[in-house]
Amino acid sequence: MSVDDLEFERIVLENQRLIHYHIRSLHINDPAGDFFAIGLEALWRAFDSYDPDVGKFSTYLSWKVRNALIDEIRKDARRLQHQSILLQTQATLSNLISEDTIVDQYLWDQVKENLNINQWKWIYYFIIHDLSVQQIALLEKVSNDTVKNWGRQARKRLRLILNKQTTFQI
Repeated sequence: MSVDDLEFERIVLENQRLIHYHIRSLHINDPAGDFFAIGLEALWRAFDSYDPDVGKFSTYLSWKVRNALIDEIRKDARRLQHQSILLQTQATLSNLISEDTIVDQYLWDQVKENLNINQWKWIYYFIIHDLSVQQIALLEKVSNDTVKNWGRQARKRLRLILNKQTTFQI
């Protein structure tokens, strides 16, 4: 073992309680020890990047460990949010498959004839199946702005068609 490895082992033994302290202070439930491992990694990064001219090692170490744990909490929260959205979308898709009945097929066929494919997607998902812009974007793997643009184009096209029809009737 090198001198650095022995030194790091000593630092780990001296600072395990610090990692546990930050885990408890952040109210983290860590039965598998995942957050403790993240704390150890932060300890190593602090040991590796410490500059004695900047300040005390203990302060720097505490800051690195706490921030590494907070970063992991944020990553977990984002992962959970994405999983939740995915589950909602899958549930919505299963509803679409089972409830894929359109009441007035003739009307929707006429609407579909006058729109491009993306405008029709917006009508189909947003109007007929009441999905949110975000859900449509996830389904179609496009941005929210793209879906909003489809909606703007579809509404504009339908207004033009409606204006032509009312002009002919007068």
